[in-house]
Amino acid sequence: MNLPRIFSPFIFLLLFLVNHANALDAGEHAVIGNIAYQQTNEFFAAEIKNLEADIHFTYGELIAMSADMYVSVEEIALDDPGVLNGFFNRNRASLKKCINKEIEAIKSSKYYEGCDDLEFAKKKLHYVTLAHDNYKHFAWHNIKSYIELHDKALWFANLAYLKCTPQEVKQNKSVCEAKKEELKTLVQASDYREKQKSKYRRFPKLFPRKRFTKKYLIKMPKEKMIRLALFTNAYADHYLTDAFSAGHLRVPRSQVDSFVENYEKGHKKQKDKRKKGSSVSGALTQYLHNLDGSLTGIEVKNSLGDSFVIRSDKQLFSKPNSLELSGVVEQNSQLIQPILATKLSLKEVFTVVKEGISAGPKDVYGALQYVPFVKKPKTDSLALRVEKHIEKHGSVKKAIKSMSSEMQLVYRGNMMVHDISYKEYFGKFVSEIPSMMENLRLQIKEESNNSDIKKRIPSQLMSALLKLN
Repeated sequence: MNLPRIFSPFIFLLLFLVNHANALDAGEHAVIGNIAYQQTNEFFAAEIKNLEADIHFTYGELIAMSADMYVSVEEIALDDPGVLNGFFNRNRASLKKCINKEIEAIKSSKYYEGCDDLEFAKKKLHYVTLAHDNYKHFAWHNIKSYIELHDKALWFANLAYLKCTPQEVKQNKSVCEAKKEELKTLVQASDYREKQKSKYRRFPKLFPRKRFTKKYLIKMPKEKMIRLALFTNAYADHYLTDAFSAGHLRVPRSQVDSFVENYEKGHKKQKDKRKKGSSVSGALTQYLHNLDGSLTGIEVKNSLGDSFVIRSDKQLFSKPNSLELSGVVEQNSQLIQPILATKLSLKEVFTVVKEGISAGPKDVYGALQYVPFVKKPKTDSLALRVEKHIEKHGSVKKAIKSMSSEMQLVYRGNMMVHDISYKEYFGKFVSEIPSMMENLRLQIKEESNNSDIKKRIPSQLMSALLKLN
């Protein structure tokens, strides 16, 4: 669905700067990460320094910034181009202030406060583009993204294990030489790219930027390599903690994109492969996100047999059936599961740093044992929730009015431009939800045949994913 150019930027900004479908908010990500890191870290610095720039982050800040504000591990871990370095260092410092503002509100305020989406977007333009193309934060995709990045973090952790400090070289030079050769062999044999994909590649002389090359990884000191493993795992843990947000438990983000795309093509067969999102698919996704992420939340369980209720963004620290904050972070029952998951994720990294990859997980990643899935998928399906919501309001038209005013403007504006009945369109969307869920299950079944993915997911979680409804 392509809008005239005069409309697109306006509608796009309205949807995502004012009210896009986040998982957890930045402060919520940060509190989880900080508590987990404090309880897991036994030997490394309390704050993690950027690999090139003189700026430090808490582990929670890294989780919060990853994926929502930075497009890759390299972008946040490496220095920016020299000519832009000062600006972007200040930029990162201002992002930290916004995140810490939310943390302080969580600890001291009755209601959630912090920088709004427009403030974040001013400080980091990728916040807008990543919100528009945020499918990796949703069901199944967030699990895949966690596995991919945790794999990478463990690889870097093993490289850190194979490196020696100058003191270690003095103590046992022969062992360190053997480790160095093993590291060289691993790096040279890897498929790690020689050059970082960079938005500055058109101006290499004007905007020189250090790249991740095999040579760079081989020469990197041990302490810096540990930092790189932690930067990478924080990026993984962003997707991991997203999985504890109710609005991201089962919303079929890719299939909503396909519905919007196919509607304009004569109702062709739904696709399982995701295409880039649009403002309409974003609005419809957010409707489902907010419905699943209501105050009552969703009853879930995990692979360990724990049963609990999860809610959505800005609600992680709230009292039951309320937006009022509990005020006692450490005793909040909704925090237990994501903190335990993040602690296990970190523990696997630290174990490999200390003992090598042979001490790392052979199959299931421990953190995924805590990831929730719907307790009653048949009687509490997404389609039934939508159906009950429409019944409660009396009509499709009134159900649409339950959207935020910004979402309604985006959605109805698109329909008006294309001369489509917004009520008819929404009714068709609702009727296709069971089909979209079926397509999501088929996608999961196909992609989970990948042995590298399948072995990392607990069987109970895998079974639940194949029954998403």
